[in-house]
Amino acid sequence: MITIIIADDEKLIRQGIKKILTNSFGGLITVLEARNGNEGYELSRKERPDVVITDIRMPEMDGVEFMKKLRELEHSPAIIVLSGYDDFTYAKAAITNGALSYILKPVDTNELLNAVNAAITVVNKEEKERNEQALRTLMTEGHLTSNAELSRYKFPNGMYCISSIGKHCSESFAALLEQVQYYTLAEKKDFVSLVIPREALYLIESDIGMSAFTTGISSAADSVMEIRTLKRESHSAVLQAFFAGGQNQQRKPGIFYYTKSNAVSNFSEIDARYEKCIGCLDLLVTEDVLKSLDVIFDFSAFEPGQRAECLRYLYEKIVNNLFKRYPGYSDTDMYLHIKSIMIENIWQTESLSEWKSYISDYIVYLAVQLKKHSEPYPFITKAINYINKHYTENINMTVVANQVSVNYTWFSEKFKEQTGVNFNDYLKRLRLEESERLLEKGCYKVYEVAERSGFGDVKYFMKTFRNATGMSPTEWKNKHTAK
Repeated sequence: MITIIIADDEKLIRQGIKKILTNSFGGLITVLEARNGNEGYELSRKERPDVVITDIRMPEMDGVEFMKKLRELEHSPAIIVLSGYDDFTYAKAAITNGALSYILKPVDTNELLNAVNAAITVVNKEEKERNEQALRTLMTEGHLTSNAELSRYKFPNGMYCISSIGKHCSESFAALLEQVQYYTLAEKKDFVSLVIPREALYLIESDIGMSAFTTGISSAADSVMEIRTLKRESHSAVLQAFFAGGQNQQRKPGIFYYTKSNAVSNFSEIDARYEKCIGCLDLLVTEDVLKSLDVIFDFSAFEPGQRAECLRYLYEKIVNNLFKRYPGYSDTDMYLHIKSIMIENIWQTESLSEWKSYISDYIVYLAVQLKKHSEPYPFITKAINYINKHYTENINMTVVANQVSVNYTWFSEKFKEQTGVNFNDYLKRLRLEESERLLEKGCYKVYEVAERSGFGDVKYFMKTFRNATGMSPTEWKNKHTAK
């Protein structure tokens, strides 16, 4: 429902405009009246109109001052200005204060309706953009800024999240859903994630043009507060396409549905495989890295219906963990940067083996670079091995330097030179990764995570965690364990 306020000191003009609008838009709009700028402003504060039609000359508060005050409102409406004075000064004032249209009296019906239609289009576009931004905030932070915002996302019959892959899929969905209230959560080249009302699903299922795309559909939900879970489910659903393509795991077009009965609650096997691969990378054993990578991508041990969700979890782990592990290399090497982009864009790969090859290229190249820089200093590899085994214990650089029988100062200098980060940052990163893993299990209290990850002091842990992630440990736990 669009709310329109007409502010004019002439009653007949107000009534005439109201009649034109109600005859044209019927029950799609609510029209309110104000006799001057003061009344218009107070009414705007209370009713939060979408469009204001105001005369430029009124008693008590004229149209120019009224527009200035409207611009200060949190919910600023689209403005259409009426004037009986064909004067550039008034037109300039109207434009300066954000008016979309400037109409001379006597009002032409077609001109008025065109101006209102244009204003409604702008209002709907801006509202949609605000809603989408709020939903993205909800996904990252787990809450809206106020409960009042929930009224803007009502889907009376529930909602789905869909994710789709294919050339120009975003444009195709926009055309298909033109008459539907939907929101875009993410959009990249040949990939889009949307929230759609439950009743709009049939449009996607029945449109023959959708068969060209690979589309994943989440389970249905009634509350927008489940948006983060819905997006995850749609990602898991769309990744089913890699397991539907036969032995070569080619991505298959079609519609794939997330089924709650296939949900995975324990990813410890994926975690263990990943950590073994990274451990081999730390020790610079390239051959073992490749073998462990083959194990990571062997999904045969998982139930067929759960393989896509395991792949989604692995994807998030690689994107959120691997690229940050050696910042001295991954942030500066162009080859690694390009490969990381290719890995992030799993949605654009034609097969799972192709995506795996990108990861293999990244890890092998990184291992070669690490080995090249560490060959003159074998004690660094020995030190990293020791740190990886004991980082949850009360260790520091003195302990590790003594363990590898190297002078403290020399060890500090060469450790940073070879790894790209200083000792404390390297140790902190390992402990943060472990704390994230423990929090995501959802069964540990914050002080237990601090102890188990090697931080010990819970206050120091909480401060360090927030500085590194932008969230408190509790917020991180809630975000990654939401169902």
